[in-house]
Amino acid sequence: VDAEAAAGVDRAARAARAVAAVRPVYGRTSGVGANRDQVNASPRPGHALLRSHSAGWGEPFPAPMVRSALAIRVNQLLAGTSGASEALLHALVEALGADDGQLPVVHRRGAIGTGDLTALAEVGLTILGERPRSDGTLGTPAPLDDADALPLMSSSAFTLAEAAHGCAELARLAEVAMAVCALSFVALRGNPEAFGPAVAMVTPFPGAVTAADTVKRLVQADMVEPAHIQDFFGLRTFPQVHGPLLDQLGILRRVVEALANAGGENPAVLQADPPTVAHHGGFHQAYLALAVDASLLALVGSAHTIASRISHLLTDAASGLPRFLAGPKPGSSGLLILEYGAASAMALIREAASAARSIQWVSVSAGVEDGASHASVSTARLGEAADAYRQLIALELVAAVRALDLGGRRVSGELAELVARCTHLVAEVDDHDLAPSVADAVDVVDHWVSRTPLPFG
Repeated sequence: VDAEAAAGVDRAARAARAVAAVRPVYGRTSGVGANRDQVNASPRPGHALLRSHSAGWGEPFPAPMVRSALAIRVNQLLAGTSGASEALLHALVEALGADDGQLPVVHRRGAIGTGDLTALAEVGLTILGERPRSDGTLGTPAPLDDADALPLMSSSAFTLAEAAHGCAELARLAEVAMAVCALSFVALRGNPEAFGPAVAMVTPFPGAVTAADTVKRLVQADMVEPAHIQDFFGLRTFPQVHGPLLDQLGILRRVVEALANAGGENPAVLQADPPTVAHHGGFHQAYLALAVDASLLALVGSAHTIASRISHLLTDAASGLPRFLAGPKPGSSGLLILEYGAASAMALIREAASAARSIQWVSVSAGVEDGASHASVSTARLGEAADAYRQLIALELVAAVRALDLGGRRVSGELAELVARCTHLVAEVDDHDLAPSVADAVDVVDHWVSRTPLPFG
């Protein structure tokens, strides 16, 4: 931790104490929520606050997510507006650097998009040595100030960590999806007009232009006479439907980065002369919830184009390929079942995107806190949707590689590198157990890195 930044945290803590000595300060001289106008008579109100809010439930966050959340929380404290002690800062840094077994056990559920109160209360009690760590042991209690409780809890660090992980994975998969779409384009003898200069004119948005340019660059050397005057929507409208996903993920990334770098604790300590505090609503994650919901909605469109291309790879008569990309034996099923798998994955993605969480508001604490973004529910859906999206891309990869092989089509450049990793997918065309092929395709999707990664955000 930068020494000057840590010193700023200490200055804010001293400023908060000075202000609390002369005027009411929420959470320091008062209770919380509807108890805002009551003086907390507990001998150690901060410890009591952590204990009373430690009510998370559901499965624990995995270790990488806990580390990400702790890193975000440290970064937010370094903004110097929390009023938390330097001891809390260093305790979080120590927890961040600990082995997996010494990380706090933090449960995923319990937040409503106005701060990860239950999750960070669990972190606080672990730092104080009251809750067991992941390995079941109790740590040495950190010398926290009793006033550290609310500044610690006044953050959505875990929600932001989940959003960051989900956004990064979907952005990576969105790049792979363009490469696999390009394979299908070649296999189906797609019409390049839909990916040409007209896209920027008729769909003047960055994501659409990026999607069109990327596919065109990948297939440029492998184009032949198109099979149709214009293709089915899964190919022809790919820039217009995949582009919004690229754009929305860029927006989500910017929102996550802004919030991870902002000190959103309530109240904010302002190191003016004299110092003061400002009570505010910066903990409300409406921006994050909307960005996540929009990304999930955009994902539905991109996923639908994949399902569409799988269907056409299996059944488009104009492609000259055998139905279901089956072997020569009459009545063979070939890859027929991939359509079913794609439909199953699509259902999961639609479910993740349906009923936008940003409209599900709630009133709690005697009506004082009468709004919530439910961002934490939205962000949990990102990972689920990414898993289904990965499976969809892998299913298209299996179909596209077999279609290229059966059609005697060859690709070059970056696409050739991708196909070279998939030779085992076409070793057998007679009906056989497809599960290993699909699993291998998922592995290829997980490890494929484009030569020209996109500058999301």
